[in-house]
Amino acid sequence: MAEFKIPGLPDLLDIVRRLNLTLKVVDSEGFDGALVRAEGLAYGTIAIRGSIRETGRKNFTIAHEIGHYVLPGHDVSASVCSPSDVGNWSDTSKEQERQADEFAAELLLPAAYAQPIFKTTPPSLKVIQDVAERSGASLSATAWRYCDLITERCAVVWSHKKKISWYKGSGEFGFFLKRGKEVEKGTQAFECFSGTRSHESPEPIPADLWLDERVIANDSLLWEHSIGLPFYDSVLSLLWIKEPIDKYSDYNEPETEEMDPHRFDAARRRRLHPVIGCTLSGNELAGCR
Repeated sequence: MAEFKIPGLPDLLDIVRRLNLTLKVVDSEGFDGALVRAEGLAYGTIAIRGSIRETGRKNFTIAHEIGHYVLPGHDVSASVCSPSDVGNWSDTSKEQERQADEFAAELLLPAAYAQPIFKTTPPSLKVIQDVAERSGASLSATAWRYCDLITERCAVVWSHKKKISWYKGSGEFGFFLKRGKEVEKGTQAFECFSGTRSHESPEPIPADLWLDERVIANDSLLWEHSIGLPFYDSVLSLLWIKEPIDKYSDYNEPETEEMDPHRFDAARRRRLHPVIGCTLSGNELAGCR
């Protein structure tokens, strides 16, 4: 980014050009994005499915394929990414696809741009939606990046067909959410799935509707803000712990080690997945770690 003298949000088409890539929009239902390149040569083609509905999803797919082009270990002659490969933040995603997703989120939402906005606004999905719209990033990628950059005790949760599909907690969140768990009655998410109510802002709800009651204090509350995404049969939720709710005081410390999902005591920890940080240099992205 610094080499290209980009002061704010990136111009994806300019990055594609500077990397000697060609972008093509194609009629295909078999994949969302694909990268084809000649072995040993510094050029290639990114193909994007033309029928992708949202601009943010298209941009994220382009950035995802750029990731495959520049990330170490992704140097195959061709990669074809299905809809489930792009923006799939669940633990079931393939490692290289997850790396390309995290690269794409950081490329579209550089910390210098997004972090000041996130940190100066109280947690809600509204700020995530606003930043997604302004940056041209997908909503799910912006939500994921939100939890990378804030210090509040928050998590974003993607529920599909009334079950938790994936979640991303901030470094300070400190709790485990069980994937596959049914969304419970009494949550905003449940009301979004049932179509009984829409929500404009976060509201307090019993914390045990989302979190395991064995690791939280009695009668704890957290704040939830959920929006329905009917096209995907999904709901995106933001959970915010405003006041301490931990049964054990050690939960107030940031997590630094791998979390054991089978434990629910104060010894349970989680290793945060590193965010890939990169700058553009010539025909490649340098400084990746």
